Amino acid sequence: MPDLTDTPSPSDARSLVLGAAVGFRVDQVRTFVESLRASGYRGDIVMLVGLRDFALARYLRQHGAIPRRIWFIRRFHGPIHAYRFELFADVLRKAAGKYDRVLVSDVRDVVFQAHPFAGITSDACHFFLEGDNRTIGNEPTNMVYMRSFLSPDEVAKIAPARISCCGVVLGGGAAMTGYLTRMAAELAAVPLKVRRKIGADTAFHNRMAHLPAGTAVPIPVVLVENNVHVATMGIEPASSYRAEPGGAIRTLSGHLPAILHQYDRLPEIKTPVTARWNG
Repeated sequence: MPDLTDTPSPSDARSLVLGAAVGFRVDQVRTFVESLRASGYRGDIVMLVGLRDFALARYLRQHGAIPRRIWFIRRFHGPIHAYRFELFADVLRKAAGKYDRVLVSDVRDVVFQAHPFAGITSDACHFFLEGDNRTIGNEPTNMVYMRSFLSPDEVAKIAPARISCCGVVLGGGAAMTGYLTRMAAELAAVPLKVRRKIGADTAFHNRMAHLPAGTAVPIPVVLVENNVHVATMGIEPASSYRAEPGGAIRTLSGHLPAILHQYDRLPEIKTPVTARWNG
């Protein structure tokens, strides 16, 4: 992967990055937005914001991002980290055919170290595995999610599979439209009382990853190992990485993942990243 560059990609005109920052402060999105622009990405950024997030909206416009104001009440819509997929699907429906590449991403715990689409050649959805070789079945939190939203038969089938995180997903425009449309339909079908629980997005995402035959419209998916394009660090030991002077984070082999996710869960990583972008 290339190091950070200020050289824009000529194909970014048809690229889109989608994030949700409803109720966030500016300091909670700076690392995401400014590292994304520093990576050389010059395409569209659409960020979901709350109706009263005025300072955040101003900041986003200053960095060439588009704030999309939304009305959100948890008791009606469920958790925002799940409801956002329905809103993302709506964005792509209204922009049908406009984008060749799409990234949907968490915001508060994501930093870019290289162009987000660097080295991505397939138009399929790229699902990124978590580290540690842990499975869904032996990770208690994920099993709670699966049992809450999937059938017992699906839970049994999916338990031996590796965990795929839905916090960062990218791919071609058509595949990502299909993915978000499917996620939106799955989420909307959950009864309101159940929808208020957390984990529906993770459950449906992993079902698409590991049980594709069970989806009405199969989504083209590529499963990518951890620490290759995305480093999902939540259950990965800090000893798997090294921080370089200046705050870049590499694997022990010297590889630079383009995207760091959940970096704030490891103090040894959070400190140099924070110093680099919020110093």
